[in-house]
Amino acid sequence: MVITIKAENLFKSFNRPVLKNLNFTFSTGRAVAVTGHNGAGKSTLLEIIAGIKQPGRGKLRYEVNSEETDLRHLRGDIGFSSMRVNPYGELTALENIEFVSGVDPSDNVSDGKAEEFLKRFNLLNDRNKQVKYFSSGMKQRLRLILATLHDPHVLILDEPGANLDSDGREMIYSYIESVKKDKLVIIATNEEAEADICEDRITL
Repeated sequence: MVITIKAENLFKSFNRPVLKNLNFTFSTGRAVAVTGHNGAGKSTLLEIIAGIKQPGRGKLRYEVNSEETDLRHLRGDIGFSSMRVNPYGELTALENIEFVSGVDPSDNVSDGKAEEFLKRFNLLNDRNKQVKYFSSGMKQRLRLILATLHDPHVLILDEPGANLDSDGREMIYSYIESVKKDKLVIIATNEEAEADICEDRITL
């Protein structure tokens, strides 16, 4: 599946213009870094692409295999991770995964995919711990698991390396490198190491 997202004169204002007549085309098989100073609108753009916010003016077009489609039909193909989206603190890591994925707990999380992701991001031993006791870095790794567990074709990551030590960042960067050829990955960042993962870059 090839997904393409096109922006046409995208504009958004919060008392002042944030996104100003932005035009771009993003497609599957590429990783794109969205950079810019704090307040430039990076997070806002990612939320608009994910359908969380609406643009003030302009249009976003979504295509699947060159056929235009409505964003509603792509909801299951988008994974979104942001510091503004938090897992439930009263639930364990495993319970958060079960809740988000809609898996029956008695099902042992389907085919073990949850355990696979928990192990990959070094959270397997903490899977039964309530998330309110997680460090900020552990929560960040769990956010990525929740965004990627359903294997989305579009992966939208707002500062994925935030609050992570070097080992945590390497886990996430390694994962992005391993999947970007099969997905459209969009990363908002001011970190050169994150931007360097990407083939394309737009600066706001």
